[in-house]
Amino acid sequence: MSEHPADEQPMAHSTPMSRPYIERADPDIADKRLWITECDCVAPGLRVSGEIDLNGHNDWEIALREVTGRGEQAHLDLTELTFIDVRGVTLLVDAAGRAGAGQRILVYGAPPSLHRVLQVLWPDKADAIRIKGDQ
Repeated sequence: MSEHPADEQPMAHSTPMSRPYIERADPDIADKRLWITECDCVAPGLRVSGEIDLNGHNDWEIALREVTGRGEQAHLDLTELTFIDVRGVTLLVDAAGRAGAGQRILVYGAPPSLHRVLQVLWPDKADAIRIKGDQ
Protein backbone atom coordinates (compact mmCIF):
# COMPACT_ATOMS: atom_id res chain seq x y z
CA MET A 1 0.00 0.00 0.00
CA SER A 2 1.22 3.48 -0.84
CA GLU A 3 2.23 5.89 1.87
CA HIS A 4 0.23 8.67 0.14
CA PRO A 5 -3.54 8.87 -0.33
CA ALA A 6 -4.71 8.44 -3.92
CA ASP A 7 -5.22 12.18 -4.38
CA GLU A 8 -1.70 12.88 -3.11
CA GLN A 9 0.15 10.73 -5.68
CA PRO A 10 2.74 12.49 -7.83
CA MET A 11 1.79 12.95 -11.47
CA ALA A 12 3.15 10.20 -13.68
CA HIS A 13 5.25 11.77 -16.44
CA SER A 14 8.60 10.88 -17.92
CA THR A 15 10.43 14.10 -17.12
CA PRO A 16 12.00 14.52 -13.70
CA MET A 17 10.44 17.98 -13.34
CA SER A 18 6.89 16.64 -13.72
CA ARG A 19 6.24 15.83 -10.10
CA PRO A 20 5.30 17.78 -7.06
CA TYR A 21 8.44 18.97 -5.37
CA ILE A 22 6.61 19.32 -2.09
CA GLU A 23 3.94 16.92 -0.93
CA ARG A 24 1.79 17.69 2.07
CA ALA A 25 -0.40 15.09 3.76
CA ASP A 26 -2.85 17.60 5.24
CA PRO A 27 -5.85 17.76 2.84
CA ASP A 28 -6.65 21.31 3.99
CA ILE A 29 -3.42 22.57 2.47
CA ALA A 30 -2.96 20.02 -0.33
CA ASP A 31 -3.92 22.60 -2.96
CA LYS A 32 -1.12 24.86 -1.72
CA ARG A 33 1.71 22.40 -2.36
CA LEU A 34 4.42 23.46 -4.76
CA TRP A 35 4.23 21.88 -8.21
CA ILE A 36 6.99 22.53 -10.72
CA THR A 37 6.59 20.93 -14.15
CA GLU A 38 8.07 21.32 -17.58
CA CYS A 39 6.09 23.84 -19.56
CA ASP A 40 4.96 22.41 -22.88
CA CYS A 41 4.33 25.89 -24.25
CA VAL A 42 7.88 27.20 -24.61
CA ALA A 43 11.23 25.49 -24.13
CA PRO A 44 13.10 25.85 -21.91
CA GLY A 45 10.33 26.58 -19.50
CA LEU A 46 8.62 25.68 -16.26
CA ARG A 47 5.05 25.88 -15.02
CA VAL A 48 4.80 26.60 -11.30
CA SER A 49 1.69 26.32 -9.15
CA GLY A 50 0.89 26.40 -5.46
CA GLU A 51 3.09 28.27 -3.01
CA ILE A 52 6.80 29.01 -2.84
CA ASP A 53 7.56 29.28 0.84
CA LEU A 54 10.01 27.84 3.36
CA ASN A 55 8.98 24.30 2.41
CA GLY A 56 9.79 24.77 -1.26
CA HIS A 57 12.87 26.99 -1.40
CA ASN A 58 15.34 24.18 -2.11
CA ASP A 59 13.24 22.71 -4.92
CA TRP A 60 12.58 26.17 -6.41
CA GLU A 61 16.32 26.89 -6.42
CA ILE A 62 17.14 23.56 -8.10
CA ALA A 63 14.45 24.08 -10.74
CA LEU A 64 15.71 27.59 -11.48
CA ARG A 65 19.30 26.35 -11.84
CA GLU A 66 18.17 23.67 -14.28
CA VAL A 67 16.00 25.89 -16.47
CA THR A 68 18.46 28.79 -16.64
CA GLY A 69 21.22 26.44 -17.73
CA ARG A 70 19.42 25.43 -20.93
CA GLY A 71 19.49 28.47 -23.18
CA GLU A 72 19.36 32.20 -23.73
CA GLN A 73 15.89 32.59 -22.29
CA ALA A 74 14.17 30.71 -19.50
CA HIS A 75 10.37 30.91 -19.42
CA LEU A 76 8.41 30.67 -16.17
CA ASP A 77 4.62 30.31 -16.24
CA LEU A 78 3.44 31.47 -12.80
CA THR A 79 -0.25 31.91 -13.60
CA GLU A 80 -1.19 29.27 -11.02
CA LEU A 81 1.25 30.42 -8.35
CA THR A 82 -0.74 31.60 -5.34
CA PHE A 83 2.12 32.80 -3.12
CA ILE A 84 5.84 33.51 -3.24
CA ASP A 85 7.76 34.81 -0.23
CA VAL A 86 10.70 37.23 -0.36
CA ARG A 87 13.20 34.35 -0.17
CA GLY A 88 11.54 32.80 -3.22
CA VAL A 89 11.95 36.09 -5.09
CA THR A 90 15.56 36.30 -3.89
CA LEU A 91 16.23 32.86 -5.40
CA LEU A 92 14.80 34.08 -8.71
CA VAL A 93 17.05 37.16 -8.59
CA ASP A 94 20.06 34.97 -7.74
CA ALA A 95 19.29 32.74 -10.73
CA ALA A 96 19.16 35.82 -12.97
CA GLY A 97 22.47 36.97 -11.51
CA ARG A 98 24.11 33.66 -12.43
CA ALA A 99 22.81 33.86 -15.99
CA GLY A 100 25.21 34.76 -18.72
CA ALA A 101 25.33 38.07 -20.55
CA GLY A 102 22.19 38.54 -22.60
CA GLN A 103 20.35 35.69 -20.92
CA ARG A 104 16.89 36.52 -19.56
CA ILE A 105 14.23 34.97 -17.40
CA LEU A 106 10.78 35.67 -18.84
CA VAL A 107 8.01 35.45 -16.25
CA TYR A 108 4.37 35.06 -17.33
CA GLY A 109 1.39 35.52 -15.03
CA ALA A 110 3.41 36.70 -12.05
CA PRO A 111 1.53 37.50 -8.86
CA PRO A 112 1.45 41.27 -8.23
CA SER A 113 3.51 40.76 -5.07
CA LEU A 114 6.42 39.32 -7.06
CA HIS A 115 6.46 42.28 -9.41
CA ARG A 116 6.27 44.73 -6.50
CA VAL A 117 9.09 43.07 -4.53
CA LEU A 118 11.29 43.13 -7.64
CA GLN A 119 10.56 46.84 -8.20
CA VAL A 120 11.32 47.78 -4.60
CA LEU A 121 14.30 45.56 -3.76
CA TRP A 122 15.93 44.83 -7.12
CA PRO A 123 15.03 47.56 -9.65
CA ASP A 124 18.34 46.93 -11.46
CA LYS A 125 17.26 43.39 -12.45
CA ALA A 126 14.72 44.66 -15.00
CA ASP A 127 16.90 43.51 -17.92
CA ALA A 128 17.55 40.02 -16.57
CA ILE A 129 14.00 39.31 -15.33
CA ARG A 130 11.17 40.37 -17.59
CA ILE A 131 7.59 40.25 -16.33
CA LYS A 132 5.14 39.59 -19.18
CA GLY A 133 1.37 40.07 -19.11
CA ASP A 134 -0.87 41.63 -16.47
CA GLN A 135 0.48 42.44 -13.03
